[in-house]
Amino acid sequence: MSEKKPQQSHGAPIWGIILLFLGIVFLLQALDVLPWGLWGTLWRFWPVLIIIIGLNILLRHYSRWVVSVLIFALLWACLGGAYWQYEPPTGTVTKSYSEPLADLESASIAIDFDGGSLSLQSLPRRSLSYGPDLVQVYSNTKGGNIEANFHEQNGEGSLQLSAKGIKRFFWSGPWNNWEALLTQNIPLTLDIKSSASSLSLDLSQLLTPEVLVELNAGNCKVTAPSSAGTTYMNIDANVANVEVIIPAGVAARVQPDTNLTDFGVDESRFHRDGDYYVSDDFGSNENRIELKIKCNVGKVHVK
Repeated sequence: MSEKKPQQSHGAPIWGIILLFLGIVFLLQALDVLPWGLWGTLWRFWPVLIIIIGLNILLRHYSRWVVSVLIFALLWACLGGAYWQYEPPTGTVTKSYSEPLADLESASIAIDFDGGSLSLQSLPRRSLSYGPDLVQVYSNTKGGNIEANFHEQNGEGSLQLSAKGIKRFFWSGPWNNWEALLTQNIPLTLDIKSSASSLSLDLSQLLTPEVLVELNAGNCKVTAPSSAGTTYMNIDANVANVEVIIPAGVAARVQPDTNLTDFGVDESRFHRDGDYYVSDDFGSNENRIELKIKCNVGKVHVK
């Protein structure tokens, strides 16, 4: 009579799962999907290792694949919690930001903005209620902040603004909303980079000799300056809808470079001249826009 073999139990390969998890985290950090500073927050979840060992003992008679999936899901939950709590240590981080105009004679402003809506307008000229500021920025963001770095030399300011600590979840819709107000009192060079965003840039009251806009996957509405002399404006868009409004009384020369793009221009104001669309008074008008638009896949309208 054959003897009945005792039931064997096999736990999940805990250390193999942890190594796999760590490898995926390192890969995401190498691809700049996750910040390297995240480890400072992730280590706080070390008690989860004790929980994992306990689960592996209690569930040793269950399928090792079921237990492995449960442990892996628990590790990913810890990663999500660490990312939610992570705050970058560098820069001046805040929900609102302002920089005094002081004695600046000109300034360059770079904005790196992703995943939401950005509204850019002008401050009232030397308004006492707003104060004589170079810029004021307000963020209405779920867990996000404004990082600002400002330098000044010989009357010329340089300001970099970017969004930090944004909590990105697909069910929450646009997660990053900024309102930026810029001074009318001095010339400003603007460099705006954005992706997966909706931009509304009203430059009509600003003195902007140069404007650079780079947009990937989003919408952008730009109102050009109305009395800034000559403005050089370059817009580089991919998978985007772009609308450019040239104020009445302002001349423009438009140079489009489009692929798989629905391009339209108000030819009653800007007549075709070779590769350009040009205002009749472009050569004589004091206020004029040199506009270059490059778009790959999307829609562009100039009016």
